[in-house]
Amino acid sequence: EATITAIGLLLFLGCTGKSAQIPLFVWLPDAMAGPTPVSALIHAATMVTSGIYLLARLNFLFVLTPTTMGVIATIGALTAFFAATIAITQRDIKKVLAYSTVSQLGYMFLACGVGAFSAGVFHVITHAFFKALMFLGAGSVIHGMHEEQDIMKMGGLRKHMPRTFATFTMGWLAICGVPLFSGFFSKDEILWMSFSSSLGASWLWALGAATAVMTAFYMTRMYSLTFLGKERFQASQAHGHAHGAHDDHSHSHGHDDHGHGHGGGGVHESPSVMVLPLAVLAVLSVLGGYIGIPHMSWLEHWLEPIMAGHPSMAPGIGESMEWILMGVSVAGAFLGMGFALVFYRDLSRAQALQAKLSGAYKLLVNKWYIDEIYERVIIRPIQWLADALWKTLDIAVIDRIVMSFGRASQFAGQTLRVVQTGSIQTYALLFLAGLLGSVGYLIYGMAR
Repeated sequence: EATITAIGLLLFLGCTGKSAQIPLFVWLPDAMAGPTPVSALIHAATMVTSGIYLLARLNFLFVLTPTTMGVIATIGALTAFFAATIAITQRDIKKVLAYSTVSQLGYMFLACGVGAFSAGVFHVITHAFFKALMFLGAGSVIHGMHEEQDIMKMGGLRKHMPRTFATFTMGWLAICGVPLFSGFFSKDEILWMSFSSSLGASWLWALGAATAVMTAFYMTRMYSLTFLGKERFQASQAHGHAHGAHDDHSHSHGHDDHGHGHGGGGVHESPSVMVLPLAVLAVLSVLGGYIGIPHMSWLEHWLEPIMAGHPSMAPGIGESMEWILMGVSVAGAFLGMGFALVFYRDLSRAQALQAKLSGAYKLLVNKWYIDEIYERVIIRPIQWLADALWKTLDIAVIDRIVMSFGRASQFAGQTLRVVQTGSIQTYALLFLAGLLGSVGYLIYGMAR
């Protein structure tokens, strides 16, 4: 069993790096700096979910060791919660979506860790729909705002970009877990399995449910600050003179005074070539969840040759509990959405709360200082070790050995060059001396 556990944990470590889980998640938000269509395809739907595919495909190996399953579920739940706390304070529209992706990947690992592999794969599918929609929608917003990515410098885009707004709304409702949208079915099944599975636990469900509330909050925050309320962009920004998404010199939310009366300036709706994919993904975000409706799931039936449909249930849990937990999760989603809509209607409230909780805000906006911790604990010591090895081993030993071969060859060449005079008489004399020496050696040998 120890060998199987080691194999499972090492495979999971690879999945942790590939699918951006604690502690190897820091690369994913940085990778979102690339083109938005690339983010939509690779980071929302294909590449980062390959770790989930590996877990689901090798489920027969992982279920042999409860230790590995417990580690997977714990890391997944913690990642989902941790990334959601960071997303609450981000200002870059793509960074919010990036940390949302990390959080949703945590949900998928949580499902696999409690044995609900089909639920994890189900969430891979629904997440691909609504997150690709939101990334492409964010790209449409950035294009319409002339490369502006700071949601604090947006607002009121609903009337300037109506088609982007309508499609983005579908993705927002899906990721928040509103009933009958795709995200509701997969997220609710994961929460139910984390509570009812024999490998699950109430604290795993609690972390997942708290993450669901935070997800609804920070996605509604982004949605509200981008599309609703008053315009906060200046006329100069609207005409393409924005300072860029990374202008973080000021974290003040008080930009309400700008842009009023300008009619949005140069802000415009994206062309059809950008909006049509959004419409397709919006339809899938609404209808995609119906492939996995509980107790009549086509997806589970399709996956049965590879994995069991449902993990074994913990004792003492009835079907009525499923409806209770569903109600709790839906109530949590609406609570997070409603609170964000009310809270960000007037940005002075957010500014006041930010000032009151400045310590917590600074911690979250700096992403728990994980990058700085990694820099000091891992990167700098490795750089110091590399420099030390370079000076003591590379220069002092290896370089000297290699250079000594060169010097030996140089010395031998200079020594032999003395003989190479270019004079025919000298060569003839040396030839005669060699011939006489050889003949003398033969005569000496025959005489003996």
